[in-house]
Amino acid sequence: VSLVLSVIHPELFEAGKHVLDYCCHPSSHNGRTSEWASKWNSVYTALTVISGRKAVPHVDSHGRCNYFDGLVSLGTASKPKIIFKELDAVFVYKAGTAIFFSDRGWTHAVPHWGSGERVCYASYMRPEI
Repeated sequence: VSLVLSVIHPELFEAGKHVLDYCCHPSSHNGRTSEWASKWNSVYTALTVISGRKAVPHVDSHGRCNYFDGLVSLGTASKPKIIFKELDAVFVYKAGTAIFFSDRGWTHAVPHWGSGERVCYASYMRPEI
């Protein structure tokens, strides 16, 4: 996910890399972050694993408009899709699909997907980090 971000939004990639490098330094945050930051393998500052649930229509409010979230779809769901209200668009969202977009600007939802299990890794940035 970080590698894709480095191609599609190099400025955000570099900003995330800078924050991660800073947090890995033993003197950052009085030494409270270096141990865990050195084990973190992404330039994104947060990761949520979503398993077995729908995503109601929503606009995420914690990021910034110029941030791109990365969603990776996994699992065995038979007919998964993601809907973007403002685009009046529906996209197939089967296992192996990665979608990057500014979640602050787009109302998005994942309705029921039929049979099988839906898993999503959502990588995103938080400005306070």
